[in-house]
Amino acid sequence: MIEVSKEIFNSIKQDTNSSIIFVHTPFCATCQLAERMLKVVDEMESEVNIYRLNGSMFPEFMQEEKIESVPALIHLTITGVSARLYAFESVPKIYEHVLKWKQTNAIR
Repeated sequence: MIEVSKEIFNSIKQDTNSSIIFVHTPFCATCQLAERMLKVVDEMESEVNIYRLNGSMFPEFMQEEKIESVPALIHLTITGVSARLYAFESVPKIYEHVLKWKQTNAIR
């Protein structure tokens, strides 16, 4: 996963390709578990970049895109968040969403 800095965030927001972003906060235990599952998906689907965004560092983005809770996996397009996943139930479920998002749009 690629850690999102301010520079990377600006690049993602202006890109015409879509992105998959894992939104977390540092002290969220559920986020840590979700991240472990995402690492498996990341290894299985190496041609898709999954970005890791600390929601505490981007409060404006969280509010603008109405991200309700963390952990969250979002599909971000040039027009904003097109899909969200809040329930990280299993690796296969996460993988299914990543594949679906990959097929619907060019993933960055």
